[in-house]
Amino acid sequence: MSLRTRLVISFTVLLLVVIAAVGIVASRSLEGILLAQIDRTLVGFANRGPAAPFEFGFAGQQPSEEAADFLVSIAEVVVDGDGSVLFSRPSGFQDDPDPLPDVGDIPDTTEPFTIPAVDGSLEYRAIATTLPEELTDPLEITLVRAAPLTSVDEATNSLIRSLLIAGAAVLVLGGVATWWTVKRAMRPVEQMVDTAEAIASGDLSKRVPELEPGTELGRLGGSLNEMLTHIEAAVETEKEAHERLRQFIADASHELRTPVTAISGYAELRRKGGLTTPEEVDKAWLRIESEGHRMGSLVEDLLVLTRLGQGQPLELAEVDLVQVARDAAADHSVIDGERPVTVSGRDSLLIVADQHRIHQVVTSLLSNVRVHTPPWTTVEVAVAERDGSAILEVTDDGTGFPSASLDHVFDRFYRADPSRSRRSGGSGLGLAIVEAIVIAHGGNVEASNVEGGGARVTVTLPRVVRQLSEL
Repeated sequence: MSLRTRLVISFTVLLLVVIAAVGIVASRSLEGILLAQIDRTLVGFANRGPAAPFEFGFAGQQPSEEAADFLVSIAEVVVDGDGSVLFSRPSGFQDDPDPLPDVGDIPDTTEPFTIPAVDGSLEYRAIATTLPEELTDPLEITLVRAAPLTSVDEATNSLIRSLLIAGAAVLVLGGVATWWTVKRAMRPVEQMVDTAEAIASGDLSKRVPELEPGTELGRLGGSLNEMLTHIEAAVETEKEAHERLRQFIADASHELRTPVTAISGYAELRRKGGLTTPEEVDKAWLRIESEGHRMGSLVEDLLVLTRLGQGQPLELAEVDLVQVARDAAADHSVIDGERPVTVSGRDSLLIVADQHRIHQVVTSLLSNVRVHTPPWTTVEVAVAERDGSAILEVTDDGTGFPSASLDHVFDRFYRADPSRSRRSGGSGLGLAIVEAIVIAHGGNVEASNVEGGGARVTVTLPRVVRQLSEL
């Protein structure tokens, strides 16, 4: 059974109980009011004194026509001390009188009471009055006046019938209104269910329609949409990570296959006697050694990325970033004197970092310049402090990054020019290692193009300690 059906049934049952309770209270109240009116009438007759019943006498005497007209709604019965009826006068019309009240067992009270008719067809509200002895001596005479409750029953039954008709109408209208209201109120819930089913089938772009934010369903819908956004982002991130991992494995396998194939080729050539002269043998051994170093370097780079990705602790110490930049620039000048490099900015700047890893960052950035810029390209390494962070910028006046590659230059095995050979273009892990080291230090790295030509890589490292001049 659906929630909407249960709500409609519950409200309808509650409405039925309320209608029944109102009907019972209303009918009881009406009956009590009418009985109180009859009681006041009977008490008024009793207070009129004993003269009234003797205007028409008893024991066979008939009342006057005026008295009969006056007492047509009241039955009167006179009984003696033994319970014998001495006189009776029925209520109702003369040609269709009501059955007399049963006075065989009159309670000993001066208050009004209820007794049945002799044939049990109706009930009377009665009051008994004992006549004074000076009027009835030697008999003990009791005068019973009784008003039939026919009008009370008719009025109560009429009210009950009206309440039943009105209650049935209210019940039907209330049930229909409840069904419509619940259906309208549950529509957002049904939309949420449809959205959940669509998401379960794989459509993560589905969202719950925007509802009134101040309502419970509105807050629930907003929370669901926010949760769905996070889930979609997480799934997309997982897909991207899986795709990167797949590409990483493919690229790593391909990168390692090249030197392994070259080494195997030269070894097989030597085994089959294809190398006949000492010069050819020496050249083959040099190529094997070169490819071995290249493969070892690639494996080392992969290990560095793996260790950094696993959160391997850094060997933190107080490091002068300016001195690290100068050392890396000196190494660059020895390796490639065609691309002059200068160090500018601060004279010194101490940070808390892993000196070996920071030196690797600077040398990797300078190596990237050597690989990807034409000869005679000038390079500037600038060190500065900004907002409590150390800033290291490596800028060249080469051709710059292709605009389409700016978002991917730090991806593993990414090359802006896919046609570039691996031997001349590097392994594609240099900038990925730079980013991993910087992130491990709690910093960030950005790549951009310089206006007028050239590329710039900006490294931001936190935890500046102090300048050397302050030591």
